[in-house]
Amino acid sequence: MVDLTNYGKHAANAFYQAIQNAANGTERSKQQQDMYIGISTLGHCRNYAALMMKQTPFSDERDKTAAFFGTVAGDAIEAQLKLDHPLWRIQTKLEFPVEADLMRGGSVFGTTDVLIPWEGSATEEEWEANYAAIEAGEDVEPVYMQGIWDGKSKAELESIKKYGASRQQIFQIHAYAKAAIKAGLLNPDYPIILGDVFFDRSGKNVVPHGIFHVYTEDVVDQINDWINDVIYAVVNGEDAERDMSRDWCFNWCEYATICRGVDTDVEGLIEDPETIAVINRYKELSEQETSAKNAKKELAKFLENVQPGSTGEYNFRRTFVNGGHVEYERPGYTKIDIRPVPKPKVSKK
Repeated sequence: MVDLTNYGKHAANAFYQAIQNAANGTERSKQQQDMYIGISTLGHCRNYAALMMKQTPFSDERDKTAAFFGTVAGDAIEAQLKLDHPLWRIQTKLEFPVEADLMRGGSVFGTTDVLIPWEGSATEEEWEANYAAIEAGEDVEPVYMQGIWDGKSKAELESIKKYGASRQQIFQIHAYAKAAIKAGLLNPDYPIILGDVFFDRSGKNVVPHGIFHVYTEDVVDQINDWINDVIYAVVNGEDAERDMSRDWCFNWCEYATICRGVDTDVEGLIEDPETIAVINRYKELSEQETSAKNAKKELAKFLENVQPGSTGEYNFRRTFVNGGHVEYERPGYTKIDIRPVPKPKVSKK
């Protein structure tokens, strides 16, 4: 008799491996594998970019599932935008002209998601009149000013709504705009509208969230300063600035072990068996607690529209708790932090 549980595990693994293989075949993944920085790298971690430019092999392998689903959804959205707006340019390859002192005359390449060219776009006055008409309830189609939009996938949108776009996202979209100006697709004499549009791949937020800026050369100057920092570190055989936290690095970065593996304040070796057992048990219970919280969060989504009632064993109801301002001073306390000693994640390739 076939063991269907094990058979199911093999089938699930086939799907998982297909996802990883497909994700590794994307343009951005190939860029990483070829060890060169692109426009999407700008504004991220300077030491990551420096290691890439030094052709340093990755020390860690990262799961690509979230990136894969974001790419698949993004491709589908862009294909529909092209049908809805035939004059927009989708997936336009661009060349950012570097003006950093140490790399003047060089280029960084990338592909933007949506480019609304100057030719045929609305002026600021036309847009304002169109917006006023829509707000007044008139049945008119919206018009759009020249600019660039970049689609970003997130699992829920609360953090983006609270904290806004990152430096990397702002640098990326300004570099696209500068490149599009060079290509004659955008007119710098008029406002250029840049935006990151975040869509929720979890499906919780059905309406995407847009964060928009007006193009400014000040950000382009900051990009060139960032590139200067990276090139200086590469030329002088030094480490560049590590712009991300250790926790982020060990969750997401392919260079975490060789870049941050010895970056710790932990000293000494704990050898007492009883202490080791207690630490292991504490960590196990912490993981169970986190898992339980995440599971409850998912179950709560299912129960959002369930009417109050009884299962025969449990009464079910929802109670709304009013918000309010609470002002107090929280006393300091000691937090226990237990996590695995970082080890390289060797690529399966």
